[in-house]
Amino acid sequence: MKTLEIGEAYIKRIGDKSRLCSNISWGDRARTLWFEVEREYEECLCTERIDGFLVALLPFAMIENLNIHSMGCVSERLLYQIKTILLPSLSANIPEFHFIDIDAKSDGRILESKNGVGTALSGGVDSFYTVLKNMNTETKGFNLTHLTYFNIMNHPQWQGYGEDSSRDFSDARINYVKPAATELGLKLVTVDSNFDLLYHEYVLVTTSTFRCFGTVLALQKLFGKYYWSSSYSFSQFNFSDDIAFFDLLSVQCVSNENTTFYSTGSEISRLEKTAYISDYAITYKYLNVCWMNLYNCTSKCDKCKRTMLALYGLGKLDRYREVFNVDEFYRNINEYLAYLLLKRINEKKKQSRFYDEIYQYYNAQSVKIPKAAKVQAIKLLWIYKHKILEFIQALFNRGTMESGKPL
Repeated sequence: MKTLEIGEAYIKRIGDKSRLCSNISWGDRARTLWFEVEREYEECLCTERIDGFLVALLPFAMIENLNIHSMGCVSERLLYQIKTILLPSLSANIPEFHFIDIDAKSDGRILESKNGVGTALSGGVDSFYTVLKNMNTETKGFNLTHLTYFNIMNHPQWQGYGEDSSRDFSDARINYVKPAATELGLKLVTVDSNFDLLYHEYVLVTTSTFRCFGTVLALQKLFGKYYWSSSYSFSQFNFSDDIAFFDLLSVQCVSNENTTFYSTGSEISRLEKTAYISDYAITYKYLNVCWMNLYNCTSKCDKCKRTMLALYGLGKLDRYREVFNVDEFYRNINEYLAYLLLKRINEKKKQSRFYDEIYQYYNAQSVKIPKAAKVQAIKLLWIYKHKILEFIQALFNRGTMESGKPL
């Protein structure tokens, strides 16, 4: 079994930025991974531990079946939780994740910290809920002090634009959320990295959560608490290749002596979070759920459609004319409602139930879906199934032609 070597963390200055670096190698391959911040946050980069690199590399090592070795130190609590709880749980329940060993020294000392309280501001429903819910809590030590945005993604939508396409998206989204952070009176900490290049060919939902956790731990001398905005409710907890379903376990296992992670938003559903944030004017300008457009919502991607359908059912869609093309929605309302019906059917095969929740709310609130929308949904379903049958037929015919005998 091959070994992934994680080198000790060190800082390298690039212009007015500072990078926390680690040289890694496995087999005959090697590269330097890094997290980059503005110079003012250099003192918060953690060179004493390799925690950030270890956590961010866990999915890679488990998928590639690589043991991990390092001459660097790992936080004692973190190492214990990963080895005794996280690794056995993931490898036993997710086929893609192999059980691996981690060989590294542990260090249980508490590092000097700014004890900030942070969370990500992506512009989406989940992140806005976490931000607005934790601006002014009853417990002062849990009030937000910082917002973050990390360049660690590799969404399939961008892969046609090259390996480094995530940086364009991140830079655009950072410029989009900066004014929102200013209005909220919170500091925005941005982190660039090259982990998206390592994970370019990997499935985003199987790896992204741990990449984010690792980025926070690279700054563990800044954050004493960090809120992780969960996509799913606690009632949906299960082991899946979409690792967001078991956030409750993950946040416990990646917390260490310096930084404690909290799963936020899992106490309610996505629709309830949408209802909550729709009473805050700041979201009327800065809500952005779209993966397809760098700056503004297209109102055409799946996340845009789903959010618009939710806001329509809540009677709040008109508040978001600066964000969505609301007039387009009303002109083609039957198409959007047909999309809701079709997605609800397809969703039954999945663990997420976002569209079903919206549909059930429509029924409870007597939001009517016209017959024309239902007819259109039937047509779309027929076309969809017909295309699948054509694909299968073509596949079998091609197999017959290529092999000389039926598949």
